Amino acid sequence: MKKIMLCFVFLIQCLMLLGQTRSIQGKVSDQTDGQALPGVSVKVVGTTTGTSTNGEGRFNLQVPDSTVTLEISFVGYTTQKIVAPTSRTTPLIIAMVPTESALDEVVVTALGIERKAKSLTYSTQVVKGDELTRVKDVNPMNNLTGRISGLQINRSSSGMGGSVNIVLRGMKSNRSNQPLYVVDGLPITNTAGSGSEGAFGSATNQVNATDKGDILSTLNADDIASINVLKGASASALYGSQGANGAIMITTKKGAAGRMRLDISSGITIDKPFYLPKLQYKYGQSTPDSEESWGEAGSFSDPVKGFYNTGTTFINSVSFSGGTEKMQNYFSYGNTTNKGILPTNTFDQHTVSLRNNSNFFDNKLTFDGSLMYSYQKIHNRPSSGLYFSPLSGLYMFPRGQDFDKYRNYEYYSSARNLYLQDWWNINADAGLTGTHHQQNPFWALHRNPTDQNRNNIIGQAQLRYNITDWLNVTARGTINKRWDKWQRKVYAGTQGVISGETIAGVLDDNGRYQRDDGESTALYGDLLINGNRQFGDWNLTFTAGTSINDLRESGWQLDQRRLAIANTFLLSNIYRNSPITTLRETATKRQVQSLFGSANIGYQEKVYVDLTARNDWSSTLAFTPNTTKGYFYWSAGLTTILSELITLPTFINYSKLRFSYAQVGNDVAAFSTFPVNTLATGTLTANVSGPYKGLPLKPEISRSFELGYEGRFFNDRVNLDFALYKTNTKNQYFSYEGPVGVVNTTVFLNAGNVENKGMEIALGVDAIKTENFTWNTGINFTANRNKILELAENLGERYAIGGNFNVLRLGGSFGDFWGRTFLRDANGTLIVDDEGRPQGGPDGYLGNNNPKSIIGWNNTLRYKDFSFSLSIDGRFGGQVISITQGYLNSFGVSQESADARDRGGVDVPAVKADGTAWEGLLPAQAYYSAIGNRDGIIEGQIYDATNIRLREISLGYKLPIRWKGLQNATLSLNGRNLFFFKNDAPYDPELNTTTGVGGQGYDIFGLPTTRSFGLTLKASF
Repeated sequence: MKKIMLCFVFLIQCLMLLGQTRSIQGKVSDQTDGQALPGVSVKVVGTTTGTSTNGEGRFNLQVPDSTVTLEISFVGYTTQKIVAPTSRTTPLIIAMVPTESALDEVVVTALGIERKAKSLTYSTQVVKGDELTRVKDVNPMNNLTGRISGLQINRSSSGMGGSVNIVLRGMKSNRSNQPLYVVDGLPITNTAGSGSEGAFGSATNQVNATDKGDILSTLNADDIASINVLKGASASALYGSQGANGAIMITTKKGAAGRMRLDISSGITIDKPFYLPKLQYKYGQSTPDSEESWGEAGSFSDPVKGFYNTGTTFINSVSFSGGTEKMQNYFSYGNTTNKGILPTNTFDQHTVSLRNNSNFFDNKLTFDGSLMYSYQKIHNRPSSGLYFSPLSGLYMFPRGQDFDKYRNYEYYSSARNLYLQDWWNINADAGLTGTHHQQNPFWALHRNPTDQNRNNIIGQAQLRYNITDWLNVTARGTINKRWDKWQRKVYAGTQGVISGETIAGVLDDNGRYQRDDGESTALYGDLLINGNRQFGDWNLTFTAGTSINDLRESGWQLDQRRLAIANTFLLSNIYRNSPITTLRETATKRQVQSLFGSANIGYQEKVYVDLTARNDWSSTLAFTPNTTKGYFYWSAGLTTILSELITLPTFINYSKLRFSYAQVGNDVAAFSTFPVNTLATGTLTANVSGPYKGLPLKPEISRSFELGYEGRFFNDRVNLDFALYKTNTKNQYFSYEGPVGVVNTTVFLNAGNVENKGMEIALGVDAIKTENFTWNTGINFTANRNKILELAENLGERYAIGGNFNVLRLGGSFGDFWGRTFLRDANGTLIVDDEGRPQGGPDGYLGNNNPKSIIGWNNTLRYKDFSFSLSIDGRFGGQVISITQGYLNSFGVSQESADARDRGGVDVPAVKADGTAWEGLLPAQAYYSAIGNRDGIIEGQIYDATNIRLREISLGYKLPIRWKGLQNATLSLNGRNLFFFKNDAPYDPELNTTTGVGGQGYDIFGLPTTRSFGLTLKASF
């Protein structure tokens, strides 16, 4: 018994020794500013033991009483591995290095491949997710403005959630210049440019002139971990033709092993109309029946005052994340509710995201799957143009009339037994028909309403199997499905040009019904073999794969101007005894199959060579010599880490020189190589289009060169990225009206050589860096020059793109304006008639809508628990056309026209047709009426687009709340678009009526830009 007891005691002691543990405590902070980092993962390497830091960045972890290694990881920071101290009393102080200042930073590149930043041979730039949510916008892409060199964003003047036009390194193609958008390594399909081209805003048989927003606005900014912008073709060559204009890589958040995490963000923004047209209320209506206000002086009421709402936007989101070493999950829900500054305009959006990451078989097999669903409901999204915008009637309302009288916008007509429009020059019972220039603004809002519903799904799945520790195979797929429903109800009594049609003695104006229903399905799948192998001093990273990209779009459009019963907007109410005005069905199919490969060869991590090759087979090039062979393109790059190769001054911490060349192909429009017949409104229209003289169409080819330098100086406190580039795009696809005598009236042709060359600079400085106070400032600079070197003679001297005076011309540039000029004598002096009216000359060059340079200045300051950020950006050079100002001037309602009258006329040197000098000032009414509006002298409606603005400002405070479970809480006050330091244009030059290629730099009664103030609360549990 004694021996048994001794054995038992010995066994207990052994178990106690084996089970002995110790506690390790520590704190994790940001090396840059010393701020504590909550939610950092701390785990014991080789085990499932782990924890996360609390709101103060502290952790407490039980580990075996032996030598252990801890792994500390957090999104946006370099993962560290440290040996835990054996002492139980010494706390760990861990400073994490942000990835953008780490030499071993890993970034996401094309196809979602992670690469060391120093091995890249091309230019990229990363924006963290918190920079996108500091001052929120419904479309997160708007928050890239001024933060990325080489990037220009123009917005649609359609209010909340409107489309954006993003261009990287200049416009290259007459078809599309937008980059490819990629979510977690897999491409999605954004909607094409939308919005109205031309002065009217909607043609008589056009239902797609209203901007319907883009897919980017359906993304929840709080789900985005980072955005990496691949600027040139070299960066995105592996995506083929889709990446010809660069790529925007969006990486979303995912769960992390450890405790569960709950994040809540809630914000409210107040929006006020900002930078409205300057109008006059001193001079009255010319005559009682006149639309113009060139009458006698007086004091008149302001119709604009009180018309706009104070807009409100609520953006709320909640997310749950967490998991184990084997499985991590992320779930979020976001909601945006907006009441616009335009009365009756509302925007509502719901977004749900789910992402799962799992690993099996000891991490041999990993799965990454996500599903994002969004729903948008928009009522009365603002329209531009004369026809359906309420702003033309608001701004041009004749001075001296009683605007308040027409706030009740309709009257009861006993003759029609209907309520009809009531306006100072529109009243059916009084025989007043008005003009196409304007109608009652309140009638336009309440009796020409639009409604849109959009559903969008992005589903993705990725499986990766690690064959060895250096080789893996990955299979991925994504589906991007979109459904759109849009309608406009035009009530009987609307201004005649856009209202319902009549049949004498049979059918009255019963209103007009427009519908646009469509859907698209984009499928993408690829199979990749990835490797990363070390051979002594050499390292090889490679990818080989194949992909298929299939896009199918279908829809139908209805424009019916004859309804059987007034104001009953149903398909069953179409008047059956006459043809439908317009009914067309559309369908597009496009498929691209590809083989590709890339290799990055590094020597001692000092020199890297990058090679890619790709061959595409596009369905749109069927029936051409490229049908079987497809089209091949490639890229090559070289990077040298100078700071590793040679001895540099001590203040230079890192120095890198890079060079790359890329060739990227692009296909042609669907059905252009084998055109099909069309069916519209029950009539089969035989095909009358085809390639010029039967010549086979060829793929478009872009060739680009890039030379860049990256440097870090003074202990990494100064970071510089400098790039020079040149891109030539040839064999562009054109469609034009063929000459008389050819078989096809519409001809397709490859032509052109468009050159872009420019410079980009990104400079970041840690100006102040102390324990309690830091100031980081950064400047992004872009300068691009565009020139059309070749243009086929078949296209004539000019090729119009869009309806907004944009043309392509040999020796000119993308964005050139061409329109009616002033008639001048040999000395360049204006020629006027005997009444002082300037005479119109021939059409000529008016300017270019692209800025010569773009500069963004971003600042972040932190003092203890306070943070402050400020962004200023400017565009320098370029011109815009304001048809709005042309109308306001010619109608005598602008402050500019009133000031001219006060001065006694317009001070412009002029001569008469016989050469006699005009004596004195030109009469204001004669001058501005001649310049006119959409049909006037467009040269007189050109304005300098240079503008500098305070883009963003934010003041945040980390609340000193000590609630159980609360990790941190931050309250911030935000402002956006607060004021212009300089702007000579009569509107915000960043706004456009459309995001299409040919519609930039044009204004026609678009919604004004807004000044926003907001309050945001973020909390983590």
